[in-house]
Amino acid sequence: MGGLLSEKFLDTNLMIPFSGPPLNTPSLQKYKRMVDVWGGWSLFQELLQALKKVANKHGVSIPTVAAKYVLDQPCVAGAMIGIRLGLSEHIKDSNNVFSLALDQEDMDRIRDITKKGKDLQNAIGDCGDEYRRA
Repeated sequence: MGGLLSEKFLDTNLMIPFSGPPLNTPSLQKYKRMVDVWGGWSLFQELLQALKKVANKHGVSIPTVAAKYVLDQPCVAGAMIGIRLGLSEHIKDSNNVFSLALDQEDMDRIRDITKKGKDLQNAIGDCGDEYRRA
């Protein structure tokens, strides 16, 4: 999600100018719009707080938990983890995904929040559609 699923955006209020990290990349701006459609910034903060609780329990980061949660879905075969060479490679976090084992409590904690939001596939379609439009 362009970096939104991270500690950097936990407990931030983007409605207050200059109070949170800037949405200064096209990717952050794109996924912020998806957050707005999904359920808004307040619900997204609930999700980040749930992910942080799970991350603290396992000694990993929010992005690691988020990636593992997605990979553990039955219909998911892979996940793309973005990097910005020399800026944010997150190699250790990426490797932690392979040793992290989420238990049922972890999965339920995350699912309880995600089910409150809209189904983005129904709401906006494939998130890559903008690259395929004429």
